[in-house]
Amino acid sequence: MTATSAPAAGFADPVQQSQTAFRALLDAMARPGRMTLIDSAVGHPDGVVPALAAAALTLCDLDTPVWLGPGLDTEAMRGWLRFHTGAPLVSAPEKADFALLDAAAGLPALGMFHHGSDAAPEGGATLLVQTGALDGAAAMTWRGPGIRDAATMPLCGLPEDFWHSRAALSAAFPRGIDLYLCAGSALIGLPRSTAISFTAEA
Repeated sequence: MTATSAPAAGFADPVQQSQTAFRALLDAMARPGRMTLIDSAVGHPDGVVPALAAAALTLCDLDTPVWLGPGLDTEAMRGWLRFHTGAPLVSAPEKADFALLDAAAGLPALGMFHHGSDAAPEGGATLLVQTGALDGAAAMTWRGPGIRDAATMPLCGLPEDFWHSRAALSAAFPRGIDLYLCAGSALIGLPRSTAISFTAEA
């Protein structure tokens, strides 16, 4: 983005679209593993999928520090977020309430993010992760609140070591992180309450 260019568009109808997106985000987190469609009629910088853009516009505001990971830490993305949400951008992941990540550019270690504390576990970060696909061969099993019995899941375009790191965080519950996996106009919610095992273990 040059000094004279305007940020990309966001929601055309911010009130209505943000309310619709918020309901979709709540539903996705209440039903881990279930794919949810989110409003695709949302402006966004190049290289950002609609689901991540809509989630960011809905969840981020003046009081939510945001960290942009590799691939998304661009001048266009920074200007777009500031213009549409006013969210402060932080230089270190441990300072963020929300992190916007692109799996194609590499994912930071989950230990870099704030996991909350014993006194305030709700302070753990929420990660919005952009990925190429949410389908694929079965590779792991999710269990926990909002899942009837178990949900068999693919790797969703993320490396297996990422999932092993996320699985290890269950031992610290209720501390931890929440995730939204975003591809195109679809997303999947993964709250910290969900336990993960792998096909050989399930």
